[in-house]
Amino acid sequence: MSRFRLLRVSAAAVTLLVGGGTAVATPAPPPTAPTVTSVEVVAPATPGHCPDDDGVTVIVDFQELSTADPLVACAPGPQETGLDALENAGFEVTGTDRWGKSFICRINGLPTPDTEDCVDTPPAHAYWSYWHAPNGGDWEYSSHGATFRTPPPGSFEGWSFALDRDFDDNPPPRLDPVRPVVVEEPTEPTPTPPTATGTPVPEHTAASDVAGALDAPPPNPHRGQAVAAGRWLAEELVDGRMPGFVGADWGLTIDALLALAATNADPAAVEEAADAVAANIRSYNSHDDWGVPGVRVAGATAKILVAAVAADRDPTDFGGHDMRRETLDLIAGPDAGVQEGRLKDQGTADQSNTFGQSLGVIGLARSGGVPQSAVDFLIRQQCSSGGFRLSPELFGTPSASCDSSPDAVLDPDSTAMAVQALLAADEAGAEHAGAAAARGAGWLASVQRDDGSFGGSGPTAGSNTNSSGLAGQALAAAGLRDAADEAADYVAELQLTEGNAGAASADRGAIAYNPGSFASAVADGVTDMARDQWRRATAQAVLALAKVPLGESGKEEPGPPPPSTSQPTTPSAPETSHTPPPGSSPAPTSSEPVTSQPTGTAPPPVDPAGVDPKSPPPLARTGADVGVAVALLGALLLGGAALLWMSRRRIGSS
Repeated sequence: MSRFRLLRVSAAAVTLLVGGGTAVATPAPPPTAPTVTSVEVVAPATPGHCPDDDGVTVIVDFQELSTADPLVACAPGPQETGLDALENAGFEVTGTDRWGKSFICRINGLPTPDTEDCVDTPPAHAYWSYWHAPNGGDWEYSSHGATFRTPPPGSFEGWSFALDRDFDDNPPPRLDPVRPVVVEEPTEPTPTPPTATGTPVPEHTAASDVAGALDAPPPNPHRGQAVAAGRWLAEELVDGRMPGFVGADWGLTIDALLALAATNADPAAVEEAADAVAANIRSYNSHDDWGVPGVRVAGATAKILVAAVAADRDPTDFGGHDMRRETLDLIAGPDAGVQEGRLKDQGTADQSNTFGQSLGVIGLARSGGVPQSAVDFLIRQQCSSGGFRLSPELFGTPSASCDSSPDAVLDPDSTAMAVQALLAADEAGAEHAGAAAARGAGWLASVQRDDGSFGGSGPTAGSNTNSSGLAGQALAAAGLRDAADEAADYVAELQLTEGNAGAASADRGAIAYNPGSFASAVADGVTDMARDQWRRATAQAVLALAKVPLGESGKEEPGPPPPSTSQPTTPSAPETSHTPPPGSSPAPTSSEPVTSQPTGTAPPPVDPAGVDPKSPPPLARTGADVGVAVALLGALLLGGAALLWMSRRRIGSS
């Protein structure tokens, strides 16, 4: 796998990642700080502002590196990427020995070799930051990497050296992005040459066509595989519900809804699932079914809000409930201290986490705007290296930030969710969200494995399609196309197809959790015991294939029409009306939009939506006979410590 996948995030807080700006390196001990140098700053080859919209103006500000004024140059004509604009304006760009120009280390020779050797990624306290602006506008810290941003014709690109700065005081270039007005002496108008038909030639037609072509996203090479997986998921639904061990699994049903919305493989199935969820909201985000009033599970509430928006339903009247208001009501206020902005469980022990917080930010951003406090709390879960922790708690006590928590475990799944949430918040106008998303995407790129895969943390650290699905989705959202495609390639290799399914040919389109699960299915088919795992894996893994962010899910054009003959459907156990009693062991239900399982044969994780050891879990009002439930719960013990970990790490998030 090409290591150049690291070139894709926006310029951000640590070191300039050309295709991405935020650095992904762990902060190093402060070396000798770059200081004002006597090295001559070489002027670019095309000095001065672009005279018109036919080009991109580039401004490079050396700040503390030199006493020279910022340099201005023009990259003439359309520019495919920000890196192209920088080089085409005549600036000399030096990358690193390890990553090449994936990381910009020097511009026109600065910083000098005595302070930066350009061997590995530059340190977090001394790096080139990346900015952009329209002509006459304001500098904006880029939320996309320089190799994944297409500068509009006539716009400005800015590069500014950041020395010992934080996000809040990162300096933009000191020159305003304003093209000087050139006053010309009046001249006689020149007639427009006629065309062959005598009609004047339209002005700027070619430039606008080129700009439109550059803005168009590239085709998704995994589109067909995404649609196939979506159709398999649709076949697994029973009356719009995804079966669980005891009745409907509402968290997994929403996962399937979001996957179907991303692929648009079966719009009718999205509607059916949305109807089912809307009719059973309190069975998922409360403990009402156990006669315990007043409980609201934050992650489940937020996930329902996201489902309503993705299904194009009114979030203020979804099944008769105002899910936007319910989510807003769970956000802690200023009196919560370091927990201000946290989306918290109510009426029960708070076990909310980064997954639920991210879902809340996405749902609110897409339904009318997200409070800045909720975004700020999510950003505080990010460590300086760019990764996010799963839980805000430190030994049961909330810690103020990720960096204040010793030995914080950075979780790829949580980071992927947070990146998507912050991109949605940035789109909605929240402050600091874009830069934090870029840093998170850079960290994800840095932990991607050579085969394109990702693992989670703890028992799910091994490569799996659940983690790869959500990470791939986040990388695509951040514009890291190569890395996103590599994650999708890994997922696609574990998808059952006509050519590789073997004994599992009836389940073509489904995606295995890992190679072990895939091999078992090819040999023996997807067994009844394994089917739940395949549903969970496919619902998460397909996100890497679809490449549609959670902030955009439901906006895609429909996929190709279904074939004339559908694949065989595997019957699922019908629901019953029995409700597990309060205090009984929770049956497994859905995972967060990334649910990982430690092995190909381990049972699925316990539902993250508010499993509380001191109160009854918010399961659906359906289930099997108690004897059957006991047998199933006994089987769950095979998961051992892995299941305990999963139930804790996903609490409040599905």
